[in-house]
Amino acid sequence: MLRRVLPKLLLSLVLGALFAWLAARGGVPLVPNAEALGAIAWWTIPGYVLSMLLTHFLRAARWRYLIAPIKKMSLKEVILLNWMGFFAIFAFPLRLGEVARPALTKLRHGIPMSVGFGTVAVERVLDGLVTSLCVAWALFAIPRVVTDDPIAQNLPFYGYLMLAVFSGGLVALFAFVWQRERAVRLTEWVLGLVSKKFARVLAHKVSSVADGVHSLRSPRLAGGFALESLLYWASNALGMWILALGVGLPIGFGHAVSIMGILAIGVLLPTGPGLFGNFQLAVSAGLKLYLAESLVSGMGSVYIFLLYGVQATVILTLGIIPLYTSKIPLRALLGQAEGDAVAAESS
Repeated sequence: MLRRVLPKLLLSLVLGALFAWLAARGGVPLVPNAEALGAIAWWTIPGYVLSMLLTHFLRAARWRYLIAPIKKMSLKEVILLNWMGFFAIFAFPLRLGEVARPALTKLRHGIPMSVGFGTVAVERVLDGLVTSLCVAWALFAIPRVVTDDPIAQNLPFYGYLMLAVFSGGLVALFAFVWQRERAVRLTEWVLGLVSKKFARVLAHKVSSVADGVHSLRSPRLAGGFALESLLYWASNALGMWILALGVGLPIGFGHAVSIMGILAIGVLLPTGPGLFGNFQLAVSAGLKLYLAESLVSGMGSVYIFLLYGVQATVILTLGIIPLYTSKIPLRALLGQAEGDAVAAESS
């Protein structure tokens, strides 16, 4: 595992440091001074922690709709699997933790990892579409201030680009669901030009991925997942707004929705452990769309510091506890055994 992760860890640390430097260079200190921290309302951190617990629950619970066509699981198992997966995504560099939940469902329930990746694809596409729509809506509905920050200036372009990408992704998912056999045959034919044996293996994986998106065929399952996803993102934005009020930032709920969308897009970039660097850069750029830079560098830095600190604490705590009690090794979260099996099967 060390040989596999170490080069990626070193690269991720460089990227994370670069993003953190860009945020600091833009006038937003990574650690605010003690006087600024002491000025926040007493209820700020407890209020945001409670909102994060609700958000974290909704984010995990909605997955039951995606896994239902494959295997029935208790709500408790669904929650624990996802919390361990969220921990891995947050803690591992370069988003290596994306393989954790598919690896855990294989380890605990025998579900092929390719099926798990299908459910991940549905989540990522719908989440990306929701958050990019939030950004696009805010660009039209909420007045912005003039800013000299080049990253903030280019946020509209990135927002519209992500909206186009995830809209295309949603169309592709539905096309994949309704044209499963064609996708499998096309994969086997194209790769068969290189290696027929490898083509058969990968075509089987493509077919398994289709099993993971099977919930889209059911209006009840797809509708339930979409509704709870909207509740999850609404809870997330509400928590970010509560934190802003406690810190003293003069923003409304709509601003929080916009900043949430920008943050969700920003953390898609591969970076170091803890999403450190691009998290701070994304939120600071979002704040600069609506607030004077002097305010962003002051109370805005407190907001970013607490936003990151509380999220990191909740994600790590709720992920490490079930991981420890289940006695699951970190190696299993990377799906290394599955990767070795695929390599051996195609060789």
